[in-house]
Amino acid sequence: MGYHKNTLKRIELVCSIVKEHYEPGRRDRCYKEVWRRYVCPVYPMCYRTFLNYIGVNISQERGRNADRQLSLF
Repeated sequence: MGYHKNTLKRIELVCSIVKEHYEPGRRDRCYKEVWRRYVCPVYPMCYRTFLNYIGVNISQERGRNADRQLSLF
């Protein structure tokens, strides 16, 4: 599955918010609370999309997009 350049940028921003606020083992800092308090007000999306975004390997997807880029010469 490929992502557009702007979608990859949004995924990167969402992952940076998660890295800032997520703490394993704390119920008030779990993924659902981070999504509800910090991500959803800025980037409206469902929880399932949020979980998909967390699982994306951004560097691999950017490399995959670079391979598909067509050139004129």
